[in-house]
Amino acid sequence: MNRVRWCAVVISLTFTSMILAQKPDNKLPDAVVKALEKADALEVYSLGGQTTEVNGWHGAKVLGQTKVKSAADLTSMTAALKKGVADGDGGARCFIPRHGVRVAHAGKTYDFLICFECHWVYVFTDNSDKPLVLMIADAPQKAFNKLLTDAAVPLAPPKK
Repeated sequence: MNRVRWCAVVISLTFTSMILAQKPDNKLPDAVVKALEKADALEVYSLGGQTTEVNGWHGAKVLGQTKVKSAADLTSMTAALKKGVADGDGGARCFIPRHGVRVAHAGKTYDFLICFECHWVYVFTDNSDKPLVLMIADAPQKAFNKLLTDAAVPLAPPKK
């Protein structure tokens, strides 16, 4: 009898570990990918790092913003954002957004509220207050920071 119980425990633990080891579906929806790929312009925001601003952009204080208009910059920013989400793996328990992206296409607006420190991105569609929450790698941060600083937009102070 003990052998049967032991086997049941081992099988149960095996299935549990298999389920926990699976990476959650961390993928941008097709409509969002299409909007990124077909957009005429992208707005990139430098944010203050908190989400308590009553009149802020999705609760974040806007330090500045710039529009990405050149085809080359638009392609590289879009690719960086898509790759960052595709490579996202494991977020922290915090959310301190210092970057944002807005893209519009086919009558819809998509806002990305990004915390590279915590590895989370919240994707809002139109004026929704319920975002899609995905993980993001920190690789796109350099490209975003360069675009912002080239446009003389101040960056939020780094984590202390």
